[in-house]
Amino acid sequence: MKSSFLSQYDIFIFDCDGVIMDTNHLKCEAFGKAVEGHSSELVENFVSHCKKTFGISRYIKFKEFLSDFAKEPFQEEKYNRLLNNYAITCKKIYMSADLTPGSKGLLLELSNLNKKIYVASGSDERELNEVFESRKLNKYFNGIYGSPKTKSECTANILKSYPNQKSVFIGDSLSDMKTAIEHDIDFIYMSKYTVQSEEQDFLCRGGARMVISTLEELCNSLRKPNNFTVC
Repeated sequence: MKSSFLSQYDIFIFDCDGVIMDTNHLKCEAFGKAVEGHSSELVENFVSHCKKTFGISRYIKFKEFLSDFAKEPFQEEKYNRLLNNYAITCKKIYMSADLTPGSKGLLLELSNLNKKIYVASGSDERELNEVFESRKLNKYFNGIYGSPKTKSECTANILKSYPNQKSVFIGDSLSDMKTAIEHDIDFIYMSKYTVQSEEQDFLCRGGARMVISTLEELCNSLRKPNNFTVC
């Protein structure tokens, strides 16, 4: 039997939101809830900005909110309050959010093949580790990394342990693709749950080694390698 296209990779790096978990739209709403009390127009503009820059750390986004949207001098106390408001909502979202189709099956298949599996996310690292442990997903991963480190820094930390091994980044945003390009690794674009603009979606499709709707396609490719098409 022909081996799966995925078998060439030693290291699999996943984004979390919109890839492993169906959380993108809920987290965009959470950004809006965190800044409630400001004008509805300002909140809507901020949420729209968050969609366009999805995958960028909350630590950056709330600083941008204060400087570029609210146009207020930076106040550490208010900044921390916004972060805390957002974190409380996110924890609830992560604990109840659906896993995307095929995610658990793919992680199991890759684990059985002894692949190295990681998360490199724009979400808070401590929060992700707590949630993945609570939901018993951490057993599939060699490491789960996130902010306040950038996605690129997370990826660099992963790759430095595996020189000369082939890696792939599976993500749903322009920031994921840029990270893959920066580190000269392949990028698989998962489109179903993205909250990007049409232009950003177009760029990701053009820059990806492979475009999928959900992880179920990758899971099926491992089980039936002859039935998979690579871009």
